[in-house]
Amino acid sequence: MKPLLLALSMTTLCLAGCGDACLSLAQQICSCQLDQPSVDACNQRAQEAQAIFPERKPDQQFCQHQLDAKACDCNKLDTAEGRVGCGIAYP
Repeated sequence: MKPLLLALSMTTLCLAGCGDACLSLAQQICSCQLDQPSVDACNQRAQEAQAIFPERKPDQQFCQHQLDAKACDCNKLDTAEGRVGCGIAYP
């Protein structure tokens, strides 16, 4: 589970700067944390990253696609294949 938490943290930082769709995706990924303090910390990192990383249209499109495809639900993030499909891990 630790690799998932690290991946979620890194992904949150990478995705959070992408605008509303990416912030929504980051929040969805953060919701998979095991407890509320972890969810809150993950969401806080996402909000902080949003102010640092510039918004790009391809990022928004990717995040919106992932949301529409439901590619990053918690059950999928429990598997290596699911993390790759979500875009938070390399194949």
